[in-house]
Amino acid sequence: MITLAVDDSVVPESARLGPRYDAIGVAVSQALPLAPEGVVDVVYVSESEIRRLNRMYRGKDMVTDVLSFASAEEFPERQENLGDVLICYEQALRQSEEENIVGECVDLVVHGVLHVLGYDHERPEDAAAMFPLQDAIVDNVQRLVLPGSVLYSS
Repeated sequence: MITLAVDDSVVPESARLGPRYDAIGVAVSQALPLAPEGVVDVVYVSESEIRRLNRMYRGKDMVTDVLSFASAEEFPERQENLGDVLICYEQALRQSEEENIVGECVDLVVHGVLHVLGYDHERPEDAAAMFPLQDAIVDNVQRLVLPGSVLYSS
């Protein structure tokens, strides 16, 4: 199973994902039963930090919404830390137009976790595989946190 270790201290409490983080781990593990087990660190960072990292690792001097770093190119059967997902809350807020910031953050976390697991969208055929999978996982996350579900929290 994939679990998320989260530092969302820069995110306002009203926009924190709470039980949705657990639901993301469950939904990813259900959608990808052969995925390696381990932890993905999710950290929300400032605009200046994500811009610095984007410039350093991708050669793009601009703010982005999410960056992902896999811990290894090839995954052994079990590896404690699978990688890191960094999210810029301010960029996520702009993208959501403040209408559904929680949904935007769920989408970004799932997107980042898929990158950590080796999915990409640079080529059209890769995007055709990744984005429907991402949408299905996000839909499942929403079902897992509905009233009556195990992960529901009021």
